Amino acid sequence: MCSGAILLYGIPKVIIGENQTFLGEEAWLQSKGVQLEVWQDPTCVDMMRTFIADSPQLWNEDIGE
Repeated sequence: MCSGAILLYGIPKVIIGENQTFLGEEAWLQSKGVQLEVWQDPTCVDMMRTFIADSPQLWNEDIGE
């Protein structure tokens, strides 16, 4: 999820499949009036954990580390 794009395009509601592997700017989005739903979907959690384990360099690049 790109927080800036969500605000730029006026997206009023975002559904987040999981936020255990990476917590984005959720509090900031909520403070700007964006409604958030966090599902903690087991499939999403597993998919992200697998991706991070299989591609740590790509993951770290994606999150700016």
